[in-house]
Amino acid sequence: EATLIKTLEQFGIGRPSTYAPTISTLRDREYVGRVDGSLKPTELGIIVTDLLTRHFPDIVDVQFTARMENELDEVAEQKRQWVSAVQDFYTPFQISLDRATAEMEAVRLPEEIVDEACPQCGKPMVAKVGRFGRFIACSGYPECKHTKSFQVKTGVKCPKCGTGDILQRVSKKKRTFYGCSSY
Repeated sequence: EATLIKTLEQFGIGRPSTYAPTISTLRDREYVGRVDGSLKPTELGIIVTDLLTRHFPDIVDVQFTARMENELDEVAEQKRQWVSAVQDFYTPFQISLDRATAEMEAVRLPEEIVDEACPQCGKPMVAKVGRFGRFIACSGYPECKHTKSFQVKTGVKCPKCGTGDILQRVSKKKRTFYGCSSY
């Protein structure tokens, strides 16, 4: 994280108040993961970066981001009209967006087969990634629409009830906590 922040500072991108939210967004959307204390791009992060770089090369560019921040600073200092700044950005962006909408191929991440059978149809269950994170679904979709939440088991029994497993969970505020599967 420190190396990423140092690189952002070097290129004049962001402010100290934006570094933590930027890294949080990258981790929350699973574009990067922590491996041996370092941030490493995930398969999803690599795919998204490749698509954005291919279809929006003028925007996914270090100089563009630094230049845009300078223009927004000028707007804040009332040295430039915000309408012209937004218009200068949006007109070429709209052209790129229309082209990307027409040309960009749909991408699906490979599904991981889970050691579990669907209780409704018996087909294997697979782990998928949706807009709310990982979940487990039947591989027989769309015929079978059975889904359930993705659970990370710790391998430890609950000390209170003794029957449930302790699971790693995530709160609404994206904090990790551990709870009983019987709760």
